[in-house]
Amino acid sequence: MPTGKKHVAVLRDSVQDALRDRVISGQLPPGSRLVERQLAQELDVSRVPVREALRALEREGFVEERPTRGMVVRRLSDDDLETLYQVRSALEEILCRRLVRTLDEQGLDRLQAVVDRTAAAIDSGDSEGAVAANASFHEVLVEEADSRVLASVIEPVAGQIRWLLSQHSDVGTMNAEHQVILAALRDRDADRAIEACRHHLISSRAEASSMSPGKRDLDQESGN
Repeated sequence: MPTGKKHVAVLRDSVQDALRDRVISGQLPPGSRLVERQLAQELDVSRVPVREALRALEREGFVEERPTRGMVVRRLSDDDLETLYQVRSALEEILCRRLVRTLDEQGLDRLQAVVDRTAAAIDSGDSEGAVAANASFHEVLVEEADSRVLASVIEPVAGQIRWLLSQHSDVGTMNAEHQVILAALRDRDADRAIEACRHHLISSRAEASSMSPGKRDLDQESGN
């Protein structure tokens, strides 16, 4: 592939990653308008990689095009939420059963370090750091399962799941639930780990649904 095309592809992927991170972190909440010119200026790139990145994020389910507003950050419907959580629940059962076999002490220590890092961020008032650490707990779980097949199945929905988890405002509760999951995995108790994941799922599902559709629609209607 010519060097020029490689550069364009790398630039597009970089812009895509940057915009996805903004959505997941909440910097660009549901309803936010995504204006090519403005984003290009902010990221110091031309409008072409921004346009391509937005189309890629549309395919991933993070943004959508509206007739009167152009590209906006998508608001997931109740049906979207329900389906994502069903997928996540099914995958986590497979994940937990594998982890009780594959987790070694080093892996358990990695998970404990994430829990400790989250607690430290909460204690210091670093809510953004706590949210990021909470999200990394699930990433480490997948890494420690050590399965290319499982990782490849989870990867397409992982970004949207991180997005949903980032909307969980009670980071302390999330971290406590992670500790329960970790304790079950440490005891090699797959059924208990699955049940802990299901409880965690119900908690985060309720949090994601706590903002009514009308309120979510109005989040950024006033000016972004």
